[in-house]
Amino acid sequence: MRAAGAVVALLVAGSGGALAQGGAAAAPEPNVPAVSLRQTAAALARAGIAHHDARSVLAAAQLLIVADRPARGLDRVGSAPAPAARGDEQAKLGPLSAAGLLREATHIAVEQHDAATANAAAELAGNTVAGLGDAALATQLKTQAASIGAGARGAVGGPVWADGVLGLGDVVEYHINFEGGYTPNRIAVSAGNNAADLDCYLYDGSQLASSDNSYARDCSIAWSQRWTGVLTLRVSNAGASTYFVMVSN
Repeated sequence: MRAAGAVVALLVAGSGGALAQGGAAAAPEPNVPAVSLRQTAAALARAGIAHHDARSVLAAAQLLIVADRPARGLDRVGSAPAPAARGDEQAKLGPLSAAGLLREATHIAVEQHDAATANAAAELAGNTVAGLGDAALATQLKTQAASIGAGARGAVGGPVWADGVLGLGDVVEYHINFEGGYTPNRIAVSAGNNAADLDCYLYDGSQLASSDNSYARDCSIAWSQRWTGVLTLRVSNAGASTYFVMVSN
């Protein structure tokens, strides 16, 4: 017992010594609120549909699949609560379901000639392990994806997409291969922070081909080029740190 008491005394003394040398004890981390997958999916779906971003809608569908997966040993008592919205309001909001979002993601992807996202939606619909396991829906979406022609305008191979973070004064650079033949090309970069100020500069070699450096959180550029070739996109942030999403046609 004496030995045990001595060890405790040493531990207490050692702890006090460490605190004395290092100063006050580190403050506990602030509480981090729980994140609802369904709420996040709803926000992603609304933003994706508003910005015609098929990948955001697809990501929302993936989150819903995870959120709706039943947990072992957990049985809900009673029926699910009724929607708060009335009938006419519910018609506008639409049902938030993984199948519905996969259809919407495919619809947007087909419009934008985004074969990769359309095929990913079909795969997720039919996958029995990580997806819905809905063979009929998968067949329907595969048929729509197959309708995408090879002669897509915009980026070669279909739209490109990027997601990242830019701090004040930061710059990110991308090389993108765009179609020639004077087809309309477009890039849009959207910031999540209203206090951000994103600027877009597009270079053909060392020559500035197009730019948008207005005082706004988002930037977008549209142009056409004679020959198919690789251009350089530089995105800079003159405002507050922000997440951003870049999409092309």
